[in-house]
Amino acid sequence: MAAPKTSSPLSDRRAVVDIGSNSVRLVVYEGPPRAPIPICNEKALCGLGRDMTEDGGLNPGAVSDALATLTRFRHVLDDLGRPPATAIATAAVRVSKDGPRFVEAARALGFDVDVITGEEEGKLAALGVVLVEPGATGIVGDMGGGSLELAMLSSGEAAGSVSLPIGPLNLMQASKGDAKRASKIIDDHLSEVPFLTKGASDTLYTVGGAWRAIARIHMGLKGYPLPVLHHYELTVGQVIEICDLLGKLSRKSLEEIPGIPRRRIDTLPLASTVLKAVLTRMKAKKVVVSTGGVREGLLYSGLSPQDKTLDPFLEACRFYADRLAPDAGFGEAAFDAIEPLFARDDPDGARLRYGTALLADIGAYFHPDLRGRHAFDTALRAPFYAVSHEERLWIALALFRRHQGRSAPPPNEEAMALLSEEARLQATRFGLALRFAAAIAPKAPAALKGCRLENRDGEIVFNAPSDRQALMGETPRRRFVSLASAFDAGAGEVYED
Repeated sequence: MAAPKTSSPLSDRRAVVDIGSNSVRLVVYEGPPRAPIPICNEKALCGLGRDMTEDGGLNPGAVSDALATLTRFRHVLDDLGRPPATAIATAAVRVSKDGPRFVEAARALGFDVDVITGEEEGKLAALGVVLVEPGATGIVGDMGGGSLELAMLSSGEAAGSVSLPIGPLNLMQASKGDAKRASKIIDDHLSEVPFLTKGASDTLYTVGGAWRAIARIHMGLKGYPLPVLHHYELTVGQVIEICDLLGKLSRKSLEEIPGIPRRRIDTLPLASTVLKAVLTRMKAKKVVVSTGGVREGLLYSGLSPQDKTLDPFLEACRFYADRLAPDAGFGEAAFDAIEPLFARDDPDGARLRYGTALLADIGAYFHPDLRGRHAFDTALRAPFYAVSHEERLWIALALFRRHQGRSAPPPNEEAMALLSEEARLQATRFGLALRFAAAIAPKAPAALKGCRLENRDGEIVFNAPSDRQALMGETPRRRFVSLASAFDAGAGEVYED
């Protein structure tokens, strides 16, 4: 596999302050520009768009809460070294008569707030999905407190967006608690969206706290064993079922569901109604939860053309290897040595194997008994983009096998059940190949230069320069035999001048 393009090693902090209709949030990111990692993520459900005054003004109590929250955010940013911060405001501030006054108050606190249009908000939400899912095709739905933004994505390019005033806070006021009236308002607005038609797209990417909360509730009710929200996929039938359930539950019943902020509870039934209406109109086949949204779209829009072409998964793997492995070059050297054993039968899996190899030594600084568990948990829970849940599990199992060998049971057997038997076998084989490479050249990537693993007519062969023969001691040979056994093959060695 040719060495992929990489960005500069910059990992400067940058921040986004997002003043929405329901929440005010601060996210501080670190890491590579193409794979930003949130290191600080705070929000307050201030409800700027809740109970607006009859003449279209912001709720005074909500304004006080929001400004107090921004004051706190200012102190947090000062303590973090004052990273560059972009501040935006969306629907509530955009439509309220006293929005300009609120913006001036925020600017007095040091935030140069940009009040973005609905169309800009929709496009940024779509670009946020592209940040975490390069090449995504589908419709992006960003459910905020005051509005719903819809955007079309085609192979990673935004192809139109609209903003509709049917966020749950607006619907509460417009419908005055009448469910039928709310449904009529929703349908009237959705009928105006030109690209929201039957067959327009198979996939809806959901963005926004309310819709993510719906997915998390589904995870809990299903007993899903991998608590990672990003790229959680549901069938349309599953989504409609949970939306119908949430629409019927009383507030008391909703309060008994763990993990839902109490101040979001009254918005969930209406957010569910909107989600069901969107899915019904577009005739989607699946829903994919995205952790990318407007804030990530802002970061993506600021990338250079070169950085936009990079693979966020591989960029993140390099970032973790640089910080957690004794020699970040070991993973790439190991990949070059063992990839010939896998490339012929599975050329399409090279990207996943390459990223996994980069992470091969991220457990090195932990106790030997804990390295496998640490690597497993990192792969399972790190904010990797552009990988599915099945791919996360594959990486986690391969890294566990790299440290713990073939016989040790993985830490989360229940989650492993999400992988096919064939996928588990391939992850085990790759992990054992990494384990062998680590024994031949422990933390010494130069020693792997010129080495090569191959499958020759049912025999796993280690081909290496003659001066590497001395490296094949007891532990490397034992691991080599274990690797060959995973292929139901013999083990052979060839050393050449």
